[in-house]
Amino acid sequence: MKRSVTAALAVASTTMTLLAGQPATATTPRGHGSTATAPTPRGHSSGELVTGTHSTGPTNAWAPLPTTRVGDGRGQTVDTTVVVDPSQTRQRYSGIGMSIDETSVSNLWKLTPAEREKAVRLLVDPKHGAGFDRFRLTIGSPDLIEHLPFWSYDELPPGVTEDFALKHFSIQRDIDLHMVEAVKLIQKYNPRATFFASAWSAPAWMKTNNRFTGEVALKPGSSTEHYQVGKLRDDCIDVFARYYVKYLKAYAEKGIRIDALTLLNEPGMDVVYPAMDISVEQQQKLSVAIKRELRRANIDAQLYVHDFNFWDWRDPNSTATKNYHRIMNDPATRRAADGIAFHPYWGDPTVMRDAYQEFGKPVHMTETSDLNPATVLDYFRLNASSYTLWAQATDQTGGTLHWTDQRDNDVDWAEIGRTTKWPNRLVKVNTETQTFSVRDELYPLGQFARYLTPSDVRVESSATGAGVSNVVYRDGDRFTAVIGNSSSTAKHVRVTLGDESFVVTVPANAYATYRWKGDPPRRDHAPMLKDVPPVAADQYATTTFRLSASDRDRDRLAYYATDLPGGVSLDASTGVVTLSPTVAGTQRLTFHATDGAARDTVTVTVNVTPRGAPVGVRVEAESYAAQSGWTEGGANFVENNAGASGGKNIGWTAPGKWLSYRVDVAQPGTYDLELRVANGTGAAAANAISIRSAAGDTVATVSVPDTGGWAAYQSVHVPVELAAGDQLVTVFCESGGFNLDYLSLS
Repeated sequence: MKRSVTAALAVASTTMTLLAGQPATATTPRGHGSTATAPTPRGHSSGELVTGTHSTGPTNAWAPLPTTRVGDGRGQTVDTTVVVDPSQTRQRYSGIGMSIDETSVSNLWKLTPAEREKAVRLLVDPKHGAGFDRFRLTIGSPDLIEHLPFWSYDELPPGVTEDFALKHFSIQRDIDLHMVEAVKLIQKYNPRATFFASAWSAPAWMKTNNRFTGEVALKPGSSTEHYQVGKLRDDCIDVFARYYVKYLKAYAEKGIRIDALTLLNEPGMDVVYPAMDISVEQQQKLSVAIKRELRRANIDAQLYVHDFNFWDWRDPNSTATKNYHRIMNDPATRRAADGIAFHPYWGDPTVMRDAYQEFGKPVHMTETSDLNPATVLDYFRLNASSYTLWAQATDQTGGTLHWTDQRDNDVDWAEIGRTTKWPNRLVKVNTETQTFSVRDELYPLGQFARYLTPSDVRVESSATGAGVSNVVYRDGDRFTAVIGNSSSTAKHVRVTLGDESFVVTVPANAYATYRWKGDPPRRDHAPMLKDVPPVAADQYATTTFRLSASDRDRDRLAYYATDLPGGVSLDASTGVVTLSPTVAGTQRLTFHATDGAARDTVTVTVNVTPRGAPVGVRVEAESYAAQSGWTEGGANFVENNAGASGGKNIGWTAPGKWLSYRVDVAQPGTYDLELRVANGTGAAAANAISIRSAAGDTVATVSVPDTGGWAAYQSVHVPVELAAGDQLVTVFCESGGFNLDYLSLS
């Protein structure tokens, strides 16, 4: 049952309680505990062991945690509660891993054989390493290689212009470059590892411009927008499909099963590395042709469509985006597509959840450079089945990399290889000592890959507070919860499933995995949530209201939400919602009540009146009162960033852009202004920001240091002189090249 409440109701704008005469004790978003009485365990799970390990880095790589039992922790005060709802099943897990690309393999082969085995084992062994189990192969050259020239598998000899019979097809270069050998080494240490493959372009002779690398031109009438000149020939759609199948057969002959193909890496990408454009109509025809050729060859392989950014799948606010979701308008394409693949470099990741719900297809993150385990957890909660890292092994200098984002068709690729560097990847190979090192993120990533298998299906679980996040999977009666704690102190977390619960302590700055046998209630009568009238609240003030549900079977109920904006918390046992909204305007909050066998849902409208942020309150960058220079609703504005406070930041800063924020200053005087910023340009930005008063006067100037990445935030401080009162403070971009997470006066 699903309801939405829209009737109007005026309520107090400060502290307000709608509790039907009962006192409220609500959890708060940051660290304050709530006391909840755990129910009596039921069924065969009473006293079942809960085992766990945690990681923060190499010093405690998958270290065991104290064993607890289902039923432990009754009456204990906790920081937050994870409500597990097995009545709501989502996507099946299919893996975490990295690409087997020419550059990464080349660097691994600069190690001694013993060191190379050690590196691969650390990456993929599920018992002695991180357990990476999903890998991306490249069909011919990708956009990044170490050794020129770029290549396809059907290069023609002089005098030959076409090869529809694919007589010149060969994967010999993959053999010579140790690609096949690398896969074999992975299989040695992780026999359950699976592989999928992507092409960046068809062979040159299949394209309209007879060029394997991309070719770029300005769009007619524009001085800034480009398009990809090289397009797939209409008469080569079928032979390109057979090219893919021939590749699968060639690898199968080497004992390597590739279980999926992507339609094409980033179709239409306007760059000069290997790339190709395929129109919406061609994507539809190619999808059908690939599945037809797979059937003819008796090959069981899946097809993932799209393989491009979130924004290019669907953006209703833009006509510039490709809106490739349109390929699914064709029923034959919908039947041919076994999954939808995404890259995270542009747009809103919630399109993964939307695509999964709309089309019923598994969603895969097939290319990303984000090593943050918080991002993996967030994307799994958004229905991603897999998470594959791109080009994750370079040398101590960042590599000799032939890659560019330029649009110069006459680019000097040899010079590009001398100057392009990608440092700080997951694996760093020291070519002088022939040894390697890995980044600390490998170990928390292993908290997912070591313990999850394709038998695990995600079940819905609550959004949590106190710096704690979670994702939960089920395989029969076995449950696996990965819980992240981003705070600097350990957190006590209650895990509730139906009538059962237990309490665990998640170490500071750690990711922990817990496994137990659960006994969810059988389906009976569903809970019934009461409607809640619209709620009025003031920005930055505290307001509470209460959810109320009944169950005719008298089952123990738990309240939860899967997504909550900043400043909103929910007590799982009492149903008390505490609002300290950081963003003004109308919000629609969705809540659930579950007995573990079924759930009911209610949506509450919250109208937030804008107020200035008091001194000492953190103001999220996306909570601006006004802005200039960005397009509202555009893909290059409010970015999702798991490393940011609240999961979002303002990006794509540039000279002349500005953001205004409301602050409420009780007394005039000099205040310390903290700006939380990230800078991934590799150089400090001197005097990048000026702070301007409500009168337009510049009251301070701030430089942004090189923080080491676009999600590596640091605080910069500057004194500002402010008058008393509710007023606007403007953050003015004197230059660009930084992300803004939040600001705070003290």
